[in-house]
Amino acid sequence: MTDIHYIVSLLGFANLIELILLAGGFIAVCIASTGYTQLIDSYSNIIKYNITLTSNADSTSFYDIDTYIIKQADQAILIIIFILTLITFLSHIIFSLRYRYSWHRFSNTIAFLCIIYAFALCGVSVVVACWEDKLRKRLTNIYLNNQLINTPNGYVKPHIGSAAAAAAFGFAACLIFVVEALIRLRHLADKIQT
Repeated sequence: MTDIHYIVSLLGFANLIELILLAGGFIAVCIASTGYTQLIDSYSNIIKYNITLTSNADSTSFYDIDTYIIKQADQAILIIIFILTLITFLSHIIFSLRYRYSWHRFSNTIAFLCIIYAFALCGVSVVVACWEDKLRKRLTNIYLNNQLINTPNGYVKPHIGSAAAAAAFGFAACLIFVVEALIRLRHLADKIQT
């Protein structure tokens, strides 16, 4: 017996929002260009391509992380959480988990997973937000005007705001996962089930 009504339940709605936000974050981080940041990561490239850095460019420890690693880490975390959330969502529907005897134990386990997902998304989103901030602060006019830079790999365009959008999707998904964890731990979904 399948539980098709899970889709319109409070938890099902939260799962759908999470899946949309995770997919949006993945698309945004895939669009984000690492080319600009790789140029400003090395001083020799700054001289070679005549990039002028702003004098008041403050720096954090997150600025030292290679952008390609940030992009790969964000993509990996988003895909893993997306797949696990999709499996959870489909399991609720296919196996009618809300009507099983072990529902409360299963729901509490999923709640703790949601908290882990939220911490992972928050952490990677902070680093991705620093990636956008690094571009904005260090390249100022070139970045804000969306100018092309000619490099050995061709022309590079920064795609303004895509890293910030990826971070925003990550923070929003983090918030929804926390809400889902609270719903599960407080058994709020149990009270409105039919």
